[in-house]
Amino acid sequence: MIIVITGPWALPRMDIARTVAGRLSGAEAVDGEQLGFALMEFRSDLPDNFQEDTVWEALFTALCVHTARRRNGTCVLAPMNIHSSERLTRVRTDITLQGETVHVVGLRSSREQCERLADTFSFFEKGSADYHRVRDWQLERLDEYLKFVADPQAPVDRWIDLVPDASARWVAASITRAITPLVAAGTAT
Repeated sequence: MIIVITGPWALPRMDIARTVAGRLSGAEAVDGEQLGFALMEFRSDLPDNFQEDTVWEALFTALCVHTARRRNGTCVLAPMNIHSSERLTRVRTDITLQGETVHVVGLRSSREQCERLADTFSFFEKGSADYHRVRDWQLERLDEYLKFVADPQAPVDRWIDLVPDASARWVAASITRAITPLVAAGTAT
């Protein structure tokens, strides 16, 4: 079983996914963003958002499927902020066609909260050129995220509304509560 977790940028998503994985027996988190960074090292023709690249999409799908099979069917958490219903449907379909069950958990947030996250969370020193580059990139794509979370047809199985100033611990606990019944149902079959 693969659970894609999508939400606003600027959350420490791998830390959150690893916390959730630690609460679920045998679960593992995979990092699709690292695939994008690797592609950036080798290709100069990538779109500004590497998720729009078909090679990245195929690698992400393969990573999820390979990890699920290597882990012998245990839960794989794939935290990747995919804010395109079309792209998310394609990824989900590609994984399903390879025989894996896929669920999507979406983290929903307000514009103000997304802006606050972009200002406060970064891998880079606040005020540095890299900090501003990443922050500006996130804010330029904020409307894409807000349109996605407002779409009643978004391919999301379970939405979690983020409370203002939600801590990573709160987000991890909310995701764990949301997916525990899915994992239990998946291991019972």
